[in-house]
Order: sequence, then structure tokens, then C-alpha cells
Amino acid sequence: MRHCLQPLVLLGCLLLVACGEDPMPAGVSAAATKGDAHSDSGSLGDTTVCPANMAGCVGVDRLVCKPDGSGFVQEACPTGTQCATGVCVECLTDKDCKDGSTCVAGKCAVAPLAITTTDLPPGVKGKPYSLKLEASGGVLPYAWSVSQGTLPPGITLDATGTLGGSGTQPGAFSLQIKVTDAAKTEVTAAFVLKIEDSNTLVITTASPLKQATEGTAYTQKFDAQGGTTPYFWGVTSGTLPPGMTLSTDGNLTGAPTADGDFTFDLKVLDNSPQTLNAVKTFKLPIGLAPLQIVGTQQLDLFIIKIIVLPLIVVVDKIPVPYSTKLEATGGKKPYHWSEIQLPAALKSFVPKSGIPAGLTLADDGTLSGGVSDASLVFELKVPLSTLTLKGFFFSAQVKDSQAQPANKTAIFIIPTVPIGGP
Repeated sequence: MRHCLQPLVLLGCLLLVACGEDPMPAGVSAAATKGDAHSDSGSLGDTTVCPANMAGCVGVDRLVCKPDGSGFVQEACPTGTQCATGVCVECLTDKDCKDGSTCVAGKCAVAPLAITTTDLPPGVKGKPYSLKLEASGGVLPYAWSVSQGTLPPGITLDATGTLGGSGTQPGAFSLQIKVTDAAKTEVTAAFVLKIEDSNTLVITTASPLKQATEGTAYTQKFDAQGGTTPYFWGVTSGTLPPGMTLSTDGNLTGAPTADGDFTFDLKVLDNSPQTLNAVKTFKLPIGLAPLQIVGTQQLDLFIIKIIVLPLIVVVDKIPVPYSTKLEATGGKKPYHWSEIQLPAALKSFVPKSGIPAGLTLADDGTLSGGVSDASLVFELKVPLSTLTLKGFFFSAQVKDSQAQPANKTAIFIIPTVPIGGP
């Protein structure tokens, strides 16, 4: 069966493995083809294939370079773990953990139990009421109960945390609600649940609203009870996040273009002759997407990705104009770019690196100029493959504009010949 080749990285060392099957049986080493002695191709010398003890991943297993550097050995990770950046870990994301635990530094950990619902929206006498209480941390499943106080007549709380029913008596009812996890840990929180008269209009959407992410589409439907439908919504004070709009039927939509906590007051009007109305203050938290370096073409590697920039034309003594821009997403704009040293492990394979003379990298990520020295071109023969990369290799870092800047690093190649093919 024909297989495609997929690029991996082993602490900076490029490796290609066949998609859908192991590159070699477990415990069997492999050697790389040496480059010509007279060429500028990257190699580790006559006796070594890889830096000693260098480790990476192939599927869920580790691939480790032998102490003498003569080849790689595939090692299975213990049951229940998988390989990530050359280390066997329990998890990569929270989805790999069970019973509500979260992934912290490769291990599934149980976060402290907490009730995350902070607001019980009011109800209207004689109208259906339904709200699902929320908690986080602890060990699933949760069990909910009222530990002190009394629910409004006609309203009940089931063990899953759902408040439901129809209030039969107006008033403000104070109570303590308790959640117990599977480990018998208990947490309580105080609430007030109001039931308004039947001729009252109330906003039933809770605040704060679910968190949005800058640059990501978001939608929130506001709800009300009482009066006569249809309802009409508007902003009475404060400001909606930039990039978002509120329709008259109560739909907040858009992709926010700024981060932070935004507070605003919404007013709802009903369609009755007396035009009932209600006002409520809402807070919408907007977070930043993770900072990452992107590119139109890239070799997406486990530890270090190689971003392939547009092709450059190099003619001896003739600096052909070249211009491109390094790109990133997430984080807080504006971004700040700078060249950094290539990782030490990768220097074994790419001894000739750095932005070539004639090109400059601006703070905003613009790479421009012209190269007139063809001898600066470097040819890398990728170990354990037939792939050859030819051009200029360099490493760059991007920092965002947060008070504590996030940063990301990537390896770039400015190719002098096309990479890939049919």
C-alpha cells in the first residue's frame, strides 16, 4: 500500500515517517544517509546520525537517539500515556482527562470544586422557570441540594442542578445551595431567587455572560419573561465590545476586536399597551486567542514548526528585490518580531543559518531587501528521508503587547527552489 510522508521533529531534528504506519519496528534503529564530504549539506559527521539521547515522537511512542548517536530506537510509552515533545505524558488537553479533571503539565489533575453560577435570574409568577446550575473542578458526577433557606413555592431543585417549575408566590427568597462531587467534597454558595408579579417584565438571562474570544464569532440570545411578546431590546448605557452588534430581538452577535471586560446595560420593552420595561447590567468577558505563528505553507512539526516563506531569487552580485511579512494570530496586537539564534540541536544539521546579508527583519515582521551572494544558500538533506531543503534558514520570535508579553518561536526557510511538489 502506498503511504505519504509526514514531517516530524525530534528536539529540532527533522524526521519523515510514513503516514499510517511505523517508520521502523520497535527497537530497531535507523541510519541517515551521509551528505557528500565536499558539499554544504547538513550532517553529523561520519559516525553519527543524530545527537545522543535526542528524543521525539512517532505516533504515541518515543523515538530516542542512541547514546553513541548511531541511530534511533522506538520505545513504547507506558499504558495510559502518549508521547508529546519526546516525553510520555498522561494528557495533551483536558479532553484526554476523565471525570472533570484537567490537563496540567502533561498530568491529569483535579481542580478545586467550585460553584460557577453567580446569578439566579428572576422569575415571573405563573410563568415557567428553568435554570441549570454550573460547577467546575472536583470529581464528576455532581449532586445538588438546598442546604439552607427555602426555594420559592412551585420551584424545585433536582440532583442534576436544574431549577425548574413555576413560581406561585412573589417575593425574594434567600437560600444556600450545595454541590457535592463524587469524592464527597462539598461547596456551598448563597443566592437570592426573586419571583416577580405576573404583570411584570423581567430579564431572565444571567450575568456575567459566557466568555468570548477576540477575533472569534460569538452569539448570545437575551431572554425575558412577562408582558406581551414580541420584545424589543436596546443598549441604554455602557458600550458593546467593538465588532459586536445587538439586534432589536435580543441577539448579540459578531467577532470582538478587543479583549477585556465590557459592561453595559440592556433595556427590554414589551408590546403591551402600557409598554412594560426592564433594565439589567451585563458583563461580557473577552479573552485573547493563543498566540501562534502561521504561514501559508509550513511543515507542521511536533516541537518546532518550519514556516516556508515565498521563493527568493538569488543571482550573484545582483540583489533582486524581495519582500514578505511574517505572520501571527492571537495574542494582543501589535506584534513585535526579532531574529533569534537557531536551537542548538538544530545547528548540528544547519550550521549555516541566519537572515542572509542584504535582508532585514523589521519590528512589524516585514522581511525585505535583496541577496546578492549565492554562496550563502544552504542545502539540508533531511535525515531518514530523501527530502532536501535548499535556501536560507533562520529562527524568529514574535512577542505580543500584553503587560506580560506572550511569545512564540518558529524556524523559517526562504527557499531558493520550490519545496514539495505533486
